[in-house]
Amino acid sequence: MSAPARADDIDEIQRRDLALIQTQIEQIKVVVDRIDARQEKTNPEITRIYFDTRMLRSDLTSITSGIDAYLAPERLLPRHPMPLDGDYLEDRGQ
Repeated sequence: MSAPARADDIDEIQRRDLALIQTQIEQIKVVVDRIDARQEKTNPEITRIYFDTRMLRSDLTSITSGIDAYLAPERLLPRHPMPLDGDYLEDRGQ
């Protein structure tokens, strides 16, 4: 088993890269909000398949939480990350 990461073990370039990922995730969340708003305006009688924005938001939150936990771990024991669901199709058909 590998040793857990400590905040002082993470080099500055890696820290900046992870911060960049978190910034990009925040930008993605804005786009997801737009997708969600457009989907709410669609006619359910002619649109059957929707992008599951709720599941995507959940996965983005998991990724952000994982980065936060890596940068500032609360405990020394390694954690097992929860798998992403990854199924973003939602069938709202009859």
